[in-house]
Amino acid sequence: MAPRFLLSAIMAIVLLLFAAAEGEVNMEFYLHDNLSGSNVTAVPVAGLNGSSSNAGKFGTIVTISDVVTRRPEITESDTDNVIGRAQGTYVNTNPVTGLEFLMVFTLIFQDKEYTGSTLEIQGTDRFALPRREFAVVGGTGKFRFARGYAVANTHSLSGANAVLKLKTTIRTD
Repeated sequence: MAPRFLLSAIMAIVLLLFAAAEGEVNMEFYLHDNLSGSNVTAVPVAGLNGSSSNAGKFGTIVTISDVVTRRPEITESDTDNVIGRAQGTYVNTNPVTGLEFLMVFTLIFQDKEYTGSTLEIQGTDRFALPRREFAVVGGTGKFRFARGYAVANTHSLSGANAVLKLKTTIRTD
C-alpha cells in the first residue's frame, strides 16, 4: 500500500511543478504604423502598381518595422518608452472596403526585461471594427513556446498613420 501512495504523491508533485512552470503574462503596448511623414515604418512593396501601390487597395503587400512602445506617444526624451519593434508584413485582403489586412509580424523586444525575446503574432485586422483579435502563435527567449492572443484597437489615426493599442495574454511552458 505504501508504494502506491508514494507513487501517487510523487505524480501529484510532478504535475504541480509542471503547472507552476507554465506562466501567464499580460502586456499592453502600442504599435506605431507610419506609411507617411518623416518617420516612415511601413512601406508598400508589391501590389497592382508595384511598390507605388496604396496600402488601402486590395492585394497590396506592406513590409513593416514599426516602433512598439509602452505609452501611445513617442518623444525623444522618453527613453524607457520604446520596448521593441514589430517586423513583418501585412496584406490588404478586402477587395470591397480595403479595410482588412492579414497581419504577420514578429515583436522583437529591446527593453531590459525581455531583450532579445520575440513574440510571433498573426491574424486578420478588420480595421473598421473597434476591437480586433490576433493569435500569438509562438515566441523565443522568455516567450519560448508562447501561445495566446492580442486584442487590438485603434488608439489614434492621422492620415495613413495609425497607432494600435494591443493588450496581450500570453502563456508559456
